[in-house]
Order: sequence, then C-alpha cells, then structure tokens
Amino acid sequence: MNRFDYKRANSPEQATTLLADSTGSKVIAGGTDLLPLMKEGIVQPAQLVDISLWTNGSEIRQLGEETQIGARVSLSELARNPQIVENYTALADACRLAAAPQLRNMGTIGGNLLQATRCAYFRGTYDCWLKGGEQCFARSGENEQHSIFLTAPDQSKCVSAHPSDPAAALLALNALVRYQTVAGASEVALADFYVLPTDEHRSMVAIPPDAVITSILLPVGPERSIYRKAMPRATWSFALAGVALALDLDGGNILGARLALSGVAPIPIRIERVEQAMRGQSLAHLHDEELAHLLVQGAQPLTQNVYKVELLAGLFKEVLREVKA
Repeated sequence: MNRFDYKRANSPEQATTLLADSTGSKVIAGGTDLLPLMKEGIVQPAQLVDISLWTNGSEIRQLGEETQIGARVSLSELARNPQIVENYTALADACRLAAAPQLRNMGTIGGNLLQATRCAYFRGTYDCWLKGGEQCFARSGENEQHSIFLTAPDQSKCVSAHPSDPAAALLALNALVRYQTVAGASEVALADFYVLPTDEHRSMVAIPPDAVITSILLPVGPERSIYRKAMPRATWSFALAGVALALDLDGGNILGARLALSGVAPIPIRIERVEQAMRGQSLAHLHDEELAHLLVQGAQPLTQNVYKVELLAGLFKEVLREVKA
C-alpha cells in the first residue's frame, strides 16, 4: 500500500474542497472496496478524504412522497429498514443478498454504487484495458463469470460484469443519484449514472472524478418489486445473474414494468422490450416462457459463459412466479 495523506470532512462541501485541493484524492467511507484495491496497488491515492463523520449522511428521510437515502447508509440498514422493506422491497432484497454480514454492516450505498469490477484481470497484476492497457484479457481468456450482453467490441471494450446488486434494484426503482462538486450540487438519473467505458473515458460512471455522492432519491414505490440473483455458491457471492423487477398494478393488471439486470453486462441494464411486452397484461396470466425467451434475445455470450443465458432465463421465470404468488 502506498503512503497517503488523510483528511476528515464533516460535510459534502468540505469533502469536495479537499478533493479539489489535492490531485489523486479518493473518498473513503466504509472502505470495503477501496482498501483492498489499495492493498493490491491497483489504486494509489495521494490523499484519502474520510466522510464517515457526515452528520446527515446516514439518514433515511421522507421528502413529501419521495424517499431520500443518505450516501453513508449501510447495506444492513437498508435491508432491515421497515420503510425500505415495505415500499422498495427490491432494494431491501438486493442489500440483504449482497456480501457477508460484516461487509453489509460496513459497506455504504454510495460506495456500493461506485465499486470497481471484480474481474480477476482487473484485480490482478494484468495491465488490462480498463486500467489503461491495450486489451481486455477476459474477452478470450477466463470469462465464465463475465458479461453476456453488450460484449461486442464496438459496444464495450471491457466485458466484465457489474458487481452491484443494489444498483440493479435502484435502476428498476427509477432512482436519482445526488452528488456534490466544488461547483455545487447536482443529480443524475441512475439510468444515466452508469455508462459503457470508452478509450477516452475508462470508467463505468458518468459523474466527475472529484464528485461525492450525497444521497439517493427514490420516487413513490411501486405496488410490487423484487430482486433475486443466482450465485456461484449459496450465500455471500457476487451475482452470476440478477433480476430486479418493479411493477405498477391496477388490480391484477400491469400498468407499468421496470426490469433491470445485474451480473450480465458491464453496467446494470434495463430490458425495455420485456417491459413493453408486460404492460397491459394480466399479472396472473403472463406467459413466462415467452417473456424469458424475449429477455435473452440479443445475448452475446463469451467463450465460457453460454450457460448464463439459460441461467438468466430460469431466474427470470422464478421471479415471475414469486410476484404472481
């Protein structure tokens, strides 16, 4: 681990000022992702700005009909908070299924959204494309846990699978991300928060590098939402495939649907063709097989992860069975 300066920030404004004053600064809250990256030498910040003392950063507040989640709220708190469990069940599900209990206790929602890929080539000693190298080694190497969507070279030069469970749930729930820079406060829809990396922008997030996430804003919750994932072992693993589904209902009829996936693309993605096919249908009489087939249309699996196509289709059918129950 490299030597670094350490500063504490008691507010978003102070944090952004400290970030602007030192090139190569990084924000630390729970540190569950940043510290391992530093230990491996993948990230070598000149300065750490600790935001763990923000007075309002760990609150869940009601703002009219909307819900604001502070960036420092832990995954454990979101998994058990009655307001989140009742109104935004998919987010509670995703936080409950993410990582081990110790990591959920330390890990924050803001940090979770910003976590780096778990690709072994990125985390290892390889000079992979995402770290500034010339190629994505996973494209023709060990890729059994990588993407099956957006894998064409003209779509994304990195084929790693995005690791966040809450990100997919928040995408299905139509969340906004609020952040602070030295220029002031801004917000961005989660749908625009994640971007496919390019040669000019080798990052999966669109906010400026000196920005600090301050909160997540959720609109009125849907009548029903759910998140489920398939893992390489029974518990506390990253998703091989994850499905977040949010439904607006009128009786038993679907007025609107939002479907987001984790673990199958470089960023969390929505599948709008399935959403459109579900709208106006009776929930009890959805054609699960047809919708699952529609879901995996356009998948572009790599050399070792063709199994993910069938896995995702089966997981989606399980989700549909649960929301019908």
